[in-house]
Amino acid sequence: MEVLSRDRELTILVDSESQRDIEQTVDDIKDIRANIALNVDGRNVDLPKDVSVIVTTVLESLSKGSRVVISTTPKELRTTAAAEMLGISRPTLLKLVREGELPSHKVGAHHRFLLNDVLEYRDKQQEIKREHFLAVRGSLDELED
Repeated sequence: MEVLSRDRELTILVDSESQRDIEQTVDDIKDIRANIALNVDGRNVDLPKDVSVIVTTVLESLSKGSRVVISTTPKELRTTAAAEMLGISRPTLLKLVREGELPSHKVGAHHRFLLNDVLEYRDKQQEIKREHFLAVRGSLDELED
């Protein structure tokens, strides 16, 4: 295994021996969904549940030979990132801003979006879609009766 570090980015290259070790580890823990504890200098450190999920998910993906990318999400998004997160085009995103549907602020001439605002808008839109789906399904059920 080789670890490459470059300006705020870390790449770990997994060789075939490490791959086998990962596969064995995943096989050993496959039925266990508990928190992970690390033994550091003879002291047990329990990882939080979210961190345990990340570790097991990464190990499972690596054991399948998948490429894994872990990234932090900034608190502030540019228009392209916000549009991608919402699954819409940049012009549609800016239309939502003009219509007051999605808050933003400007940095110079460029719009910026708070991550929480984008996630809240996405969740709200998903709930609306779900309600519409249930309404259509209810109408179809009435037609069948």
